[in-house]
Amino acid sequence: MLFRIKALLLLQALFFSQTALAGSLCQTGLKGITLTAGTYDPPGILAPDSQLLKPIGQWPENLIEQGWHNLRKAPRPLVFTCRYKDGREETILLSEKVDACFLRAGLSFNCE
Repeated sequence: MLFRIKALLLLQALFFSQTALAGSLCQTGLKGITLTAGTYDPPGILAPDSQLLKPIGQWPENLIEQGWHNLRKAPRPLVFTCRYKDGREETILLSEKVDACFLRAGLSFNCE
């Protein structure tokens, strides 16, 4: 419930601001993340076009940065999804103005 309130506050800030979306959207116990474009069936999954990882360890512990660029040309809506080991999923709808997103160490997710 607290995460949903946090996500709604981030969305509200995004709609009233034309700057960047930033925050730690994903909680602990993360299994993976997905950036989905459009309303296709099956959905269009966007792979990061840049990635920096530490040479040892497993994702997400070895993550330095993953990036998605040139998103303004991607079909809308853009949806970011956190997938957890216990099977839960949490999503956030990204703004039409988003052109680049980055997932950084500590699982902070920023969009510009």
